[in-house]
Amino acid sequence: MLEDDFDRQHHQHQHKKLRIFSSPLVRRTSRLSQRGPAHGGSWRRIEDGHDESNSEHHRHDQDYDLPQFHRYEEPTLLEIFYDLFFAANYNVFNDTQQVTGQTKFKASVGYFCLLWLTWFQVALFDVRYVTDSLFARATRAIQLGVLVGFVVVAPKFNPKDQDLDTMRAMSLILCFSRACLAVEYASTLWHVRRYKKAHLPLYLQIGLHAAASAVYLGVTFRFTSEKDSRVYMTWYFIAGGEAILSLLLSNLSPVASLTKTHLMKRMTLLTVMIMGEGIQQLAKEVVTIVKNPTAWDPTTIGLVTAGTTTIYLVFLVYFDWLRDSFYLPRIRQQLWTSLHLPFHLALVLFMQGFTQYLLWSKITGQAERALDIADPFDDAKEMTSLKVRDSMNASVQAFFQDYPPKILSTVETVNQALNNLTTISNSFWPLLVNGTVPSDLSSAPPGYEADLATTNDAFVTLIIAMYNALFAAFGINLEEDVSHKYPTAAKEVKDGGYQVLIYSKTWQRYNLVFAYGYIAAGCTIVLMVLLTIIARTTPFKPWPIARLAIILLLGLGTGLVATLWYDKDKLDVFLGTPWVLPTITFVWAAIFILTHLNGQGIKRNRDRLRRRKAGGSLRDEADVAMTPSSQWSHGHKESTAYRGSEAQSPSQALYHSVGGGRNEYGDGKKLNSP
Repeated sequence: MLEDDFDRQHHQHQHKKLRIFSSPLVRRTSRLSQRGPAHGGSWRRIEDGHDESNSEHHRHDQDYDLPQFHRYEEPTLLEIFYDLFFAANYNVFNDTQQVTGQTKFKASVGYFCLLWLTWFQVALFDVRYVTDSLFARATRAIQLGVLVGFVVVAPKFNPKDQDLDTMRAMSLILCFSRACLAVEYASTLWHVRRYKKAHLPLYLQIGLHAAASAVYLGVTFRFTSEKDSRVYMTWYFIAGGEAILSLLLSNLSPVASLTKTHLMKRMTLLTVMIMGEGIQQLAKEVVTIVKNPTAWDPTTIGLVTAGTTTIYLVFLVYFDWLRDSFYLPRIRQQLWTSLHLPFHLALVLFMQGFTQYLLWSKITGQAERALDIADPFDDAKEMTSLKVRDSMNASVQAFFQDYPPKILSTVETVNQALNNLTTISNSFWPLLVNGTVPSDLSSAPPGYEADLATTNDAFVTLIIAMYNALFAAFGINLEEDVSHKYPTAAKEVKDGGYQVLIYSKTWQRYNLVFAYGYIAAGCTIVLMVLLTIIARTTPFKPWPIARLAIILLLGLGTGLVATLWYDKDKLDVFLGTPWVLPTITFVWAAIFILTHLNGQGIKRNRDRLRRRKAGGSLRDEADVAMTPSSQWSHGHKESTAYRGSEAQSPSQALYHSVGGGRNEYGDGKKLNSP
């Protein structure tokens, strides 16, 4: 017997040879039959349960029965590696295509949808038919090459300003991806060729991907030198239609079913990777902050803590709500899976905007330094235009020492503004400082109004130039985009208009990041509520319903904060405070607390308070609270026995706490010892 066990274990642990093709079917290929019936002896396919010794009967079953496929409880290494490529791919896109306006925002959303839908089609195949063979590794290499292709087109991917080679390359990438999937499904069809009922769903799946591949190939040649062709919209319609039809096809036959697969675990794994990319982006922002002077102060430490805490809370809430619901009925599983496209999109946008809040909050804190320039009005009697220029120049140069300007024309613009100060008459400064001229300039001396305008223009130009240097020091430099869109303004730098234009576009970017970040945060919360409703496997009680309603309102309220976009004054005030990021942290903290706030516990505490007011024993209530929940239904007598065990020995206490000393009728009579 021991020898048999050893042989069996040795057989199980021996190295599995990598073959050219590997069947996804479940089968038992034990050759122990050579040792006789007593040792376990015959070939058997466990997917249909028929003995292969009866060849004709088995052949008949092969023709009409359905095959059974390998099912994995967890994603395989090939799947995890592919998911890592997905996460890294979109991270590269974010680095090369930062959202600076509505056009790039739309491009970012479109790119993510194409990437996610491509990943989704590969995942649908993997969770049902994945194997480990030379063929499987070769097709996986092709799919990884597809993701590399997504990286290649990322820097110039802009459907509103199309680069011909980029758009054609993207279309060919989608074509090759779907063609590879068609070949993979065809290989699965070959493995189940003896099961006639398994043919139709696989034929339909092959036809779906082959047709999509042909459409993508045809779209490739529709792109021309036009910069705004709308033919690219075909990508989104075809990719979305593929995903919907693939889910519908999974309902036709158990061969294509997704119910008993690890698809939900695959989705949760991708969710974790997206959160991980958010942490990575947060770390990048921290590194950017550390590179600059006065990096650490109480505000920065608080912001970094809030950012890290928020991502951690999102992670905890997501999995607390999911619990162990990794296998759902068919329709609910498909709804849950489908909702993950908008959920992942909202989560990605939320992480993008949220991590940038850390950087912008630091920038707005340091921006006050640009206004804290040396006061040239300390001694109004001896003030001259040259002294004002020198004082301002010293302040600007000290600022540029810490934050060197990245815009090449900054020095020329600053010098021009400083020189303009010297054209102002010396008599202007005492009048300005003492306030002897009324604001309506009714009694202003000749030339005063022109000198005042020159002073304002010079001061604004200098402050804006310092702001732009501060933005660039923290990695936010829109000069390339502005100069490309406004080439004429880029050549007129002396009057400071170009600096003002860059500043205006940069601040508009912060407004956009604020708006889509808060909207995405609200959508993330709302979609998580929908996901947990779909995934819930127990009946709803009043408190869970109330809790989800409160959380839903929190999500809607978070998204509605973005309506500050329409009130510029209030928006500028809010964005100038360090509370943009912590506000979201407080929302997620409230959600986390609500998640673990037990409505039954509140009810018990309320009843306990009523008994306490009625003169009940505090000791009795404390002991009942410490009684295991499995004993609550046994009544007061058992809680008294449990309480009395505290003064006994450990063995006696254990004996009484589990109901020892009672017979099966619970009447307290002793049972005879054996």
